[in-house]
Amino acid sequence: MTEIKCPSCGGRLELDPENPNIETCRQCNKKYAVQWIHSEATGEDKLDLRQVQDRIDYKPVQKKEPKKTGWEPYGWKRGVALVVLFFVLMGIMYGPKVYQRYQMDHGGITVEADAPK
Repeated sequence: MTEIKCPSCGGRLELDPENPNIETCRQCNKKYAVQWIHSEATGEDKLDLRQVQDRIDYKPVQKKEPKKTGWEPYGWKRGVALVVLFFVLMGIMYGPKVYQRYQMDHGGITVEADAPK
């Protein structure tokens, strides 16, 4: 087998026992991925050394809490106000008609159509 030297310091690369595709330099402790590329045109094998980057510890980004607008404690009050507003508007729109119908049913008022001639 060919002895491979470290491109950074010129030290000897040794095979990593955990991964046979990785070689480690004893002097500078850099790791290289070793790959032999076979050329069909020339029939020769070419060595491809690529430095393996050290792992970066993953630290998840903590999400910031959404900025409060100051209206959160009043949410239920707004809901109640909308319900009350709904009933007030219904009373204004249909109240006179309901009252007139009530009076007609209970004989309280006479309507022009019911008046004797």
